[in-house]
Amino acid sequence: MARSFSESEELLRFARAYCAEHLPWFAPALFQCRLHLSERVPVAGIDRHLNIYFNPSVVQRLQRTAASRDELLPWLGFLWVHEISHLLREHAGRGEQLKAAPLIWNVAADLEINDSQWPGLAPAPSLPGVFPQAFGWPTGQLAEWYHQQLDRHWARHLIMLQQTLASARPDEWLDEGSGIHGQLRPWEMDENSPRQQLDHLSLTVIRRQVAREMQRHAQAGAWPAGWDRWIKEMLQPRVDWRHLLRHRLSVALQQGRGRRVDYSFQRLSRRQTVYHPILSPSLGGDQSARLAVVLDTSGSINPPLLAKSVGEVLGLLRSFQVPVTLIPCDTVAYERLTLRTTADLRRLTVLPGGGGTDLQSGIEAALELRPAPDTILVLTDGYTPYPTRPAAVPIIFGIFQPDPGQPIPRPPNPPWGEDAVVVIEV
Repeated sequence: MARSFSESEELLRFARAYCAEHLPWFAPALFQCRLHLSERVPVAGIDRHLNIYFNPSVVQRLQRTAASRDELLPWLGFLWVHEISHLLREHAGRGEQLKAAPLIWNVAADLEINDSQWPGLAPAPSLPGVFPQAFGWPTGQLAEWYHQQLDRHWARHLIMLQQTLASARPDEWLDEGSGIHGQLRPWEMDENSPRQQLDHLSLTVIRRQVAREMQRHAQAGAWPAGWDRWIKEMLQPRVDWRHLLRHRLSVALQQGRGRRVDYSFQRLSRRQTVYHPILSPSLGGDQSARLAVVLDTSGSINPPLLAKSVGEVLGLLRSFQVPVTLIPCDTVAYERLTLRTTADLRRLTVLPGGGGTDLQSGIEAALELRPAPDTILVLTDGYTPYPTRPAAVPIIFGIFQPDPGQPIPRPPNPPWGEDAVVVIEV
C-alpha cells in the first residue's frame, strides 16, 4: 500500500509539471494545490482551499492501462486541470447560491468546463467524463444553464449517465467534493493528512494570476467561450452599479449634512443637569439632506432611456427618503420639480426637452439652488459638454450604457476622477 501511494504521488507530481509545461497559465493554481491521496475518493476531487485528492488505485490502474508514460501523463494532467477548473470557476459558491442538489450540480459544472480541449491533455478511455455533446446541448454555456436542463428530466439523464460512464452508481463516480458543490466529503476529513486553509483573498489572487497569464498567452480565438468570458470577468469584475451609485450619493449627502451641523450654545445639551454648573452645547444645525438631479431630456434620450432615468429617480426617493429637486435639461435648464414622495412622480407625465445637449446649464441651475444641495446627480447618455472644473458641491455623473461592449463618453480626467462617474447598465 505504501509503495502504491508513493508511486502514485510521484506520477501525479510528474503530471502536474507536465501540465504546467504545456499549459503555463494554469501554473499559479497547479502549484498552489496540496496533494492528498485517499482510497475513499472515487477518482479525483478538490475542496475549497485547493486541497486536491486522488485515488491511488485509480492512478495505478491508469498506469497499467497506458502503453507508456507519454500516454499516461496527458490522462493524469486532464484530471489535474479538470479539478482546478472547478475552483477557478467558483463552482462551490455558485452551487450553494442555487441550492442545487450536489450530484446534479457536479454534472452541470463538469459540462461547463468539459467544453475545453487543451493541447496535450485527454481524458483516459476508462474515465470518459461527461460532455455537452452527449446530451445534444451546445458548448460554452454556464453551469447554471446546464443545471436547469438536467433538473427538468433528471431521471432520464441519470440513465444516460449510467450508460455513458458504464457505472450503476454515477452519484459516487461523479462526486468530486466540496470544491464543486460545497458539501464536505469523507476523504476531506482525514485527520492524518493536514489540509491547507486558503482565505478568500488568496484564492482571488490565484484566480486573477491565472486570468492574467491566460490573457498574456491569448491569441485570436484561443480560448473556448466559457474561459474567454471568465477571463473578462476576473480582470474586469462587474460592480453592481446600483450599490455603487447609492454608496457615493450616501457619502456625499452625509458630508453635506456634516458641514451644516455643529455644536452650539444656542440650546444647551439635554444632559445639562449632569454637567451643571458647566454649560455644555448641543448639536445643532440643519440635518436634512438635499439632493438635486439634472435629468438629460435631449433628443438623444429615447423613451425607454427616459423611463430608465425616471425609474432611477424613483429608486433614490425610496432609498434615501429625502426630497429630490429634479431639473430637466437639454441645452437649457427647464423648470425644476421638487419630489418628496413617489406619488409626486405622477407629475412627470411630460418632461420638456428634445433638443441638443449641454447639461452644463442644468448643473449651473442646480448650483444656484437655495438652500444649496449636498450633491448633484447628473443622469445622461454622456453626449454632453462637461464642466471644466469641479464645483463646490460634489457632482456625480450617472452615464447610461446601452451596450456593454461599446465605450461611452466620460467627463475628462482630470478634473473628474473615477469616483465622479457611475456607469448605469441599461
